[in-house]
Amino acid sequence: MSRLDNERVKGVLRTDGVRFVNEDGEEIILNGYGTANWENTEGFMIGSAPLPQNLFKWILFPGPGNDHNPERWTSRRFVTQMVTELCGAKYASTYWDRWEENHLREEDIKLMADLGFNCVRIVLNANALLYEEPGYNWNEGGFGRLAKIIDACEKYRVYAILDMHGVVGGNNGATGDSLFCEYPSVFLDEESTERQIVLWEEIVRRFGSRWIIAGYDLINEPVSSPVQHEHIPLLVKYYEECIERIRKIDQQHIFFLEGAKYARDFRIFDHQYDPEYHNWAISIHLYGASPEIKDLYPWLLKRDELNVPLWLGECGAGPDSDPIFFDICDKLHVSYTPWGWKTAADRKMAGHGGRRGMVHHWLPEGWEKIQAFQMVGPRPSYEEAIKIMDAFIESTKLENCEVNYDGPRTMKKIPNITLSGVGYDMWNEDGSRYYGSWEGSNYLNFRLEDHTKLVWACTKGLPYPKFAWYNDPNEERYNPLQDLALELHEGEYANYTVREVREGCTVVLEGIGEGEADLICQGKVIGTVAFGTGDILNPVCSDAFEIGTGERVTVKVAVKSGTLTIKNMKFSY
Repeated sequence: MSRLDNERVKGVLRTDGVRFVNEDGEEIILNGYGTANWENTEGFMIGSAPLPQNLFKWILFPGPGNDHNPERWTSRRFVTQMVTELCGAKYASTYWDRWEENHLREEDIKLMADLGFNCVRIVLNANALLYEEPGYNWNEGGFGRLAKIIDACEKYRVYAILDMHGVVGGNNGATGDSLFCEYPSVFLDEESTERQIVLWEEIVRRFGSRWIIAGYDLINEPVSSPVQHEHIPLLVKYYEECIERIRKIDQQHIFFLEGAKYARDFRIFDHQYDPEYHNWAISIHLYGASPEIKDLYPWLLKRDELNVPLWLGECGAGPDSDPIFFDICDKLHVSYTPWGWKTAADRKMAGHGGRRGMVHHWLPEGWEKIQAFQMVGPRPSYEEAIKIMDAFIESTKLENCEVNYDGPRTMKKIPNITLSGVGYDMWNEDGSRYYGSWEGSNYLNFRLEDHTKLVWACTKGLPYPKFAWYNDPNEERYNPLQDLALELHEGEYANYTVREVREGCTVVLEGIGEGEADLICQGKVIGTVAFGTGDILNPVCSDAFEIGTGERVTVKVAVKSGTLTIKNMKFSY
């Protein structure tokens, strides 16, 4: 039974030092997805129009914050406005009820469980639960839909993290927020602050007794826009007041706390936020992380200082990097939930960057007319707009979507999968840290702490020292996993681990070298590799060698003589 799957979803989750554990004290590495665009939409993930690339934006909107998307299809607030303009107020009054009912359902949670995920970050928006009007008038339809999703999580054993992605009045000034303007109203006016905390209290009163809830992510990416940074001290005050008041109702669930500046600044984590119960975790958002320890290192130090778990609440870098990086996270007891579960995709761009996320719903016919209206185009007729928007809402049902089944398999390093030669394990099978004997560097400064020799293995021009006074628009982009290869000499070795291996799985090495290496799996030599001379740009494929079976299977490449350069390791059935 793996600490990554949902067999360990059992009883109330809690923290135990730097780990998450279930009611039996078994460790769990939380891994799943965030439910992007359910209650809290972000325009670029649900069919916003491409922005024109010109300088008028910088001329008209100079100064801090001018990097934000100015078009109108950005957040729940502005989507509501546009739907009203397109389809009328009566249509808009039921739009979100229909959207939420279709976009996230029991079928989605079941699929998450079937794919082996053990948690889901449920994205909430304050405006979906608390009406924006005087007094506290709860949207019972919104609470009812949330209750159904929590029921489904319990049914299929998927821990639910309740994430307040869009707070009362807004908090970060970025796309997808509930903001009125650029400033974080949730901190700057007493009424917004109080309404947000009261909303949390209501959520906890209704759902705080549910064991399937892992905890509460109190605010998403707070005080992030540069013009807001002076208000970071108010974030500390918000956290402390939230925790104090929620703990009067719920003493068992975890608090997940994010730092400022898109959950990347850890400076507010200088004291214990839940001193009486010590049941909280640090959440960071880490996109584009390199598959090595250095991108986690500052956070690991902060985690160990406070003795709390670390959770990558949002993350992702790509299918070649994620499986290697998440394996490192697993080893270091770091949990992770990539972003996001369900996003819109354009059929015209399929295979060309038109898809994001795990599940894709296709933009309907005529959507280009909606996009035109988002910018400077004419408004379609009410009749035509309603037809397009009806199709848009219907497309989000899981049965109408395309599922990226390769995603979860590669995330967990399950064959069929290709691992880069430089994506070797950073630990040995006995748990000791892996090191080579190379004392030099490499062109991309990749995995320098491992002391391995990584050689140039692509046709790109070699990187050159940067000039401080300008950015070169013609500079090539580099990817160590694609552009480098691992060179091993006599007596050296490297390990490569895959998961959930069934009978009949084979490994093929791609590389070159005048030397011989044994392939060792589960204590046995399963074959010998001898490539001969060649060009690393046109690597040689070895024979296919059958490996062992098991939850984790490691293949060691041990060089007996000469030199071997490994470009890729291909595990397949």
